[in-house]
Amino acid sequence: MADSPIHHASFSVERAYRSPRQRVFAAFTSAEARRRWLVETDGWTVHAYDPPAEVVPGAVESSRFSPPGADVVLTNDTTYLDVAPQERLIFAYAMTVDGKPLSSSLATVEFFDEGQGARIRFTEQGAYLDGDVAGREAGTRELLDGLATELGEA
Repeated sequence: MADSPIHHASFSVERAYRSPRQRVFAAFTSAEARRRWLVETDGWTVHAYDPPAEVVPGAVESSRFSPPGADVVLTNDTTYLDVAPQERLIFAYAMTVDGKPLSSSLATVEFFDEGQGARIRFTEQGAYLDGDVAGREAGTRELLDGLATELGEA
């Protein structure tokens, strides 16, 4: 049997925000806010964004987008598995690039009070077909920077 091109890995990123936990959680569950900080980031082209009416277990979200200056189209199809308001979100998502599978992941976002603000812990476990786990973690950090901008903290 040939070596599998799939790289299984996990990573965890923690980030503190000055905004209260309720506001940070709302930025994760509001379709309009997610579009601004998660989908329309730093010059990316959004071809389609179909958010759920409400983030509840079983809700699905899909998007198609291209990085700045690139001709490739990526997709992200997300299913929310567990939603505990102000405490956690657990979701599974699969990504493709030009129609070819890129990764499948399980993500958990935990929300904590920290002083007057909040801290989140984003943990992802995935099967990465391109083997670029470091790139996925770096991308997650960039998205969480975008969340800071959304919250007016950048």
